[in-house]
Amino acid sequence: MAKKAANADFNMSETIRELLKANPKASSKEVADAIVAKHPGMKINKNSFSVAFYTCRKKMGIGSSRRGGGRKFSTRKSGGGTRAAADFSTLQAAARFLSEVGGAEAAIEAIKQVQAVQVR
Repeated sequence: MAKKAANADFNMSETIRELLKANPKASSKEVADAIVAKHPGMKINKNSFSVAFYTCRKKMGIGSSRRGGGRKFSTRKSGGGTRAAADFSTLQAAARFLSEVGGAEAAIEAIKQVQAVQVR
């Protein structure tokens, strides 16, 4: 069976972008209600609308309205040869470690031995 011809004057993504430009804090329900009010004869697939809505928000740089819950990543390793900043308590612990093992060379050797023994 052939597909039904789409309404030429209705572009869901474009309509969503227009509504989000007017009100970036609008929820998906508010935008869906506005689209139904603007185009009453159109049958809108809920899943297609949801994908288009969140894709438009992402492309427009509008963040999620959820609080927290996202995965936070640690910045333990620094990239590109730059050193990560350490807080004062970490520096104090490093100084104690250096004085206990007897210097930087001994500390480096101790660290290498610990890394060799650790099971990954």
